[in-house]
Amino acid sequence: MQFTNLRHVQPRLMPPWLCWSIIISVIAVTEYTLMFVLPWLLGRDSSVFAEAVSDSILLSLVLAPVLWWLVVRPMQRAAKLRDYFLTDLFSTMEEERRRIARELHDGVGQSLTMLASGLRSLPNVTAVEEVRRRTVELQEVAQRALSDTKQLSLGLRPSLLDDLGLCFAIEKIIAEVREHHSINVLADVHEQCRERLPDAVETTLFRIFQEALTNVMKHSKATQVSVRLSRTAQLINLQIEDNGCGIAPSRLKRLVPLDGHLGLIGMAERATLQGGQFLIDSIPGQGTRIEVRIPLGNHP
Repeated sequence: MQFTNLRHVQPRLMPPWLCWSIIISVIAVTEYTLMFVLPWLLGRDSSVFAEAVSDSILLSLVLAPVLWWLVVRPMQRAAKLRDYFLTDLFSTMEEERRRIARELHDGVGQSLTMLASGLRSLPNVTAVEEVRRRTVELQEVAQRALSDTKQLSLGLRPSLLDDLGLCFAIEKIIAEVREHHSINVLADVHEQCRERLPDAVETTLFRIFQEALTNVMKHSKATQVSVRLSRTAQLINLQIEDNGCGIAPSRLKRLVPLDGHLGLIGMAERATLQGGQFLIDSIPGQGTRIEVRIPLGNHP
């Protein structure tokens, strides 16, 4: 499938210099026009007071919609997005805490309880063969607790991301998805991407990859996903494409949150903070493509 209408998502307000330039230009043009129009409207013998009042009223009428469009409306949208972000952030934190608490209690906690109980009873065993048997069993329990702990820490932040880098962490997640899910994940990781990147760039790309892959598995109903990671001297590029149900054009155009979650906006924010671009295109019923481009020249 060919996606040709990639849309640059930029969830930020208008640059201050541009907003200020537009307002100053509107004021200058309006005042210049009023200097010619007011004498014609009020007459040549009108008082200074009448001209001043008329000038202020007309200038206010012209500036009101401009200020509303350039300042008030973006601030309202930013405040609404902030509320969404905070709500989603706290909800995600609580959900993650519940998940960790449940896994610690059901997995690691039970294994450690069995291990402690077994160690307490071990001194009372006199038969050598029974001591050996119980020791082997306790070793298995300890190994299971260690495995559960590693799996839990992997969900929080894969050690591969810190130890070996971005592409190895992505390949690890893809391998786990292939093992535990029916979705087919195709990976194309260029060899030069195996060189280490700045930590902030690696973390940003990995979190975007995680969020995008989670969205595919939860919402897209896709049967196939392709992940492509490439790099040049100036840029690193991450592409994630699926053949799922796609995103409604109205939601994609306005970046309307889905079920209270801000996945698209959050991914765009992450890319923007690194000076990059977040692009998306979706065809309803056919799939979605996400592309992240982050320049490397801004990072040591």
